[in-house]
Amino acid sequence: MARPKRSEVQVHVHERETSDGRIRFVLDYTVNGKRTREQLNDIPPIRKSDYINYQAARLKADARAFELSQKATRGELGLSNPGADVLLRQWMKQCADKAEAKSANGSSRHTWSRMIRQTAEAVGEYLSERAKGKAKGKGGKSKPASDITLDKVDKKFVTGFITYLTDTYTISRGLPNKGKNLSPKTAHKKYTCLRFCLNEAVRAELIPTNPCDKLSDGEKIHVPESTREYLTEDELKALEATPAYINEATRNVYLFMCFCGLRISDVKSLRWKDIEHDGERWRIRKSQQKTKNPVYLPLSSSARQYLPEQGGKDAESAVFDNLHSEGAMNRELKLWAAAAGVNKTVTLHTARHTFATLLLTKGADLYTTSKLLGHTDISTTQIYAKIIDKKKDSAVDLLDEIL
Repeated sequence: MARPKRSEVQVHVHERETSDGRIRFVLDYTVNGKRTREQLNDIPPIRKSDYINYQAARLKADARAFELSQKATRGELGLSNPGADVLLRQWMKQCADKAEAKSANGSSRHTWSRMIRQTAEAVGEYLSERAKGKAKGKGGKSKPASDITLDKVDKKFVTGFITYLTDTYTISRGLPNKGKNLSPKTAHKKYTCLRFCLNEAVRAELIPTNPCDKLSDGEKIHVPESTREYLTEDELKALEATPAYINEATRNVYLFMCFCGLRISDVKSLRWKDIEHDGERWRIRKSQQKTKNPVYLPLSSSARQYLPEQGGKDAESAVFDNLHSEGAMNRELKLWAAAAGVNKTVTLHTARHTFATLLLTKGADLYTTSKLLGHTDISTTQIYAKIIDKKKDSAVDLLDEIL
């Protein structure tokens, strides 16, 4: 990814003594290695013995130095401004390319990079709409505007884009949803993509700060708390008891995930070397594909029964091989659930939700459950705790039927 060199501006206040023993203030600043000196003639020379007035003059000189450094950062002193040379949408496409090349998980890589590219398209449409609005207000013709330089992306631009996503932008793909407004969750994802790309621009020293950081809580997109589909203990038993006329590997992987909580990306990357056992105690040690954080996961006998035999495979071999694509496995799970009488949308990820809710239902504490799931923030795990609380409320409400 191209990374233009950022101008380095250093501003210092120096004191120079005059022939009569008074102090004159001078600013020294260096831009890209070139030193410049500016004498502050509007601050009269003063003796240090005049302590109060000297301190006031020094504060004024420091304020001028700070103002100069701020102007230099904004490119208002004729200094180089890297953000002025990079277009936002082009930068976002570079970020998408970088994300696709960096990620080790093909499916996640493609989804994230595609979302960034789609957000770049939405930015282009927003800019066109904004240009039309400005032209209409001036009574003129609209001017084409499909991109903007990074230095022009400010808080006003971000809040305007958010409003466009929530109020104006409509879905152009897919017949069922075509013409409809974005859901809060999808709008938030697009905003997240923009924020991510601007954070990357800060890291590349193209812009000093991310304007998204200046948004108040009320200006951000709020996503309603999502519902998490999971299987109850009885539904899980019903699945286990239903003949697996689907692919056997799909059945075993799903049930293994229900009893260990791993994501499908981690199961696919699981190697025999990641599984340790000492007598009856088995455990998994590996880094998660999504967060890159290591996870230490003891395996119950319920999970181990769905592990295939290692046979002659070496330590680097995949534990679960010859798996179908995730889409194909999800279609198989749908058929299997229907045959078992489970009236829920069963997907690969419901296995992880099932693991979490079963643990909490059986009395595991929230902290331990969070560690077993590999969550970096316990607030993520609290979503499952709320599910359990609702089940408790529903159970108590059954007593009302007695009266």
